[in-house]
Amino acid sequence: MASGKWLVASGLILLMGVQTAFAKKEKNIAPKDTTAKDSAIVAVVAAKDTATATVKVKAVKKSETKSETKSETKTETKIKDETEVKVDGILEVGFDNNYKANKKVTEYKRIGRAEVGASFRPVKKVRAEIGFEYNSKDSVPAIDKLYGQYNPLSFSTIRFGYMKKSFGLEEKTGLDERYFHKRTIINDSLEYFGFLDHDLTLQYRHEIGKKLELRGGFSWTADSLHYLQNYSAEYNDKTNNLILAAIIRHYIRYIPPPEEEKDKKETKEKINTYISSLSYRRTGKLSASEVELTYGSNPVTKSYDKDATIFGARLKENIFLNTGLNTLQQVIPVSEAVFYSSDFSDEDNFDMQYRVGLTLGFAKKSAVQWRNNYGVVSKIRDGKKELWRKRFDTELMVIF
Repeated sequence: MASGKWLVASGLILLMGVQTAFAKKEKNIAPKDTTAKDSAIVAVVAAKDTATATVKVKAVKKSETKSETKSETKTETKIKDETEVKVDGILEVGFDNNYKANKKVTEYKRIGRAEVGASFRPVKKVRAEIGFEYNSKDSVPAIDKLYGQYNPLSFSTIRFGYMKKSFGLEEKTGLDERYFHKRTIINDSLEYFGFLDHDLTLQYRHEIGKKLELRGGFSWTADSLHYLQNYSAEYNDKTNNLILAAIIRHYIRYIPPPEEEKDKKETKEKINTYISSLSYRRTGKLSASEVELTYGSNPVTKSYDKDATIFGARLKENIFLNTGLNTLQQVIPVSEAVFYSSDFSDEDNFDMQYRVGLTLGFAKKSAVQWRNNYGVVSKIRDGKKELWRKRFDTELMVIF
């Protein structure tokens, strides 16, 4: 529109020039007439003003539209942040065949397990997590997590509620990437000793940049006689994941009086034990390698005034083979070797665990997995090797 008006104005100016020249040439015929010139000037000014006004109107409209769009986007984002709800879960079904060599019996068990978790964000800096776990051998679902989270700053997080400890790769990794049905003999033992229970926990997380996070927390168990401290530092750049973690367990031991002094009251003694781990995971395009070292003190022997050192080492390798098919998308071989000793000073007594598995991933991002695993646990007792158990399990897992 503006270019058309400038074209009209230019035509008028040209016409004015022609008229002026014609008037000079024919000045004896007609007197000088300025009406056309004045009209042309008025037309030019009017056209210019109209074009400028049109541009200004367009600019204002564009600015208002951009401002309105930005305002609407902010409003939508705010509403989304304040009402964000996420639900995820895992379903497992299968069979577990466990041959116990010491009893010379084979136990056939069905695998039936479900985990459902939900995340709520009622306001921008507050989030709530709740999760339930159901096992076919239990009569009712168990609470896996129930805590609230507050972010006072963009780099800090405060959590309070019922949750598990931050300890090593296996505790951090979810069932969707923990390709074996059972946990290692190391973490099974640590849970037996009371280090890895789900407890009432107050935890603080502090981010340093985008790759390093520090965590510290206190946990109280159902038994009010003891509490735990939990600290960890994690570096993660998506390729390298390094975790240094420790759990300190404080509890009270009641010592009965000697038989000759039965009339006296039992005495209390505070006992402190700890467990620590150094874990490293490297993830490539085709594989993921894990190495983990565990070191600490045995709380059972500590209760009998005897010191014993817990030591464990774990190596694990996953290989991801993409098929390019729409149905069977991934083939994942996995292998693991574990060494564990509840009293490292005793060189003639320790446990070994070997496991291999093959996972077939179907659907997008292997949301449906068929896992087949075989494992052997052997004990070395008094320097002699004894087979403890052999286990084969197969299961179908659905991740949603």
